[in-house]
Amino acid sequence: MKVSIYGAGRVGISVAFSLLHYGIVDELVIVDIDKNRAEGEALDLLHASAVFKYCNIYAGKPEDTKDSDFIIITAGRAQRPGETRLELLADNVRIIKEISENIVRYSKDSLVINITNPVDVLTYFIWKFSGLHSSKVFGTGTTLDTARLRALLAKHLDISPASIHAYVIGEHGDSEFIPLSNAMVGGVPLTDFCEKCEKKAGDTIPCISFEKIANEVKTAAYKIIEKKGATNLAIGAVTAKLIDSIWKNERRVWTPSVYIEDVYIGYPAVLGRKGVEKVMHLTLEKDEQEKLEYSKAVIRRAIKEIEAAMLI
Repeated sequence: MKVSIYGAGRVGISVAFSLLHYGIVDELVIVDIDKNRAEGEALDLLHASAVFKYCNIYAGKPEDTKDSDFIIITAGRAQRPGETRLELLADNVRIIKEISENIVRYSKDSLVINITNPVDVLTYFIWKFSGLHSSKVFGTGTTLDTARLRALLAKHLDISPASIHAYVIGEHGDSEFIPLSNAMVGGVPLTDFCEKCEKKAGDTIPCISFEKIANEVKTAAYKIIEKKGATNLAIGAVTAKLIDSIWKNERRVWTPSVYIEDVYIGYPAVLGRKGVEKVMHLTLEKDEQEKLEYSKAVIRRAIKEIEAAMLI
């Protein structure tokens, strides 16, 4: 399997390093505008591959991504002092446009996974610029948010996250939310599970409100960035597992950023070797559906701002 990663920053290299643990990649190409950094990271990863399955890892140019099975996009730049959010977003859209054109030129049969934020907006533009079918272009969406949710619930419910089926959906951002009506623990609705909880005051891990858990999930990235400057390890691990699952054709349900109606948004979907094979249809409560529509509106507004500013 061949994987090409655009971006040799923390996230891109975390994805690459996590992929080595699965032993499924034969060729790994790191593409970055800073060629020295890409070469240094590729060499470091190549040495690490000696204790995993050997993988041919090197820094390359866009043409070296030819015939990739997966294209991972983590490229983008940080906000400069005094710069507006729209100016930053417009610049990153230009970067995404160039990458999209290279994907069509060299590896149009690959599956494209975008991680660069704002992930839903930029995934939409990758799809638009590349002209690829929406089943082959998707973002990491709320997959990490969902993983965070299940990790927190597992801790507080004292049960394996593998037995928790709960999602975070919507924009990967402030308007994301947890549809509690669809949350299950071992086949039991989460709300019912908690009503019959036997924990008592004074327990080592007391019960916690859903609102508090939702807030912890939503603010997790801010806390991590405040303490270490960036989030990279968890998204690297989640993306690597996503690729492993797709390559093995597990047809597992994830919450990637997928095309629904006219936007890309985090929503449960079945991913397999063909990409997005099926978008699930959740039955939401009225207030949950309103939250989803609001989240779509937030993404649409950002897309329109960019299209107007760049005359796309």
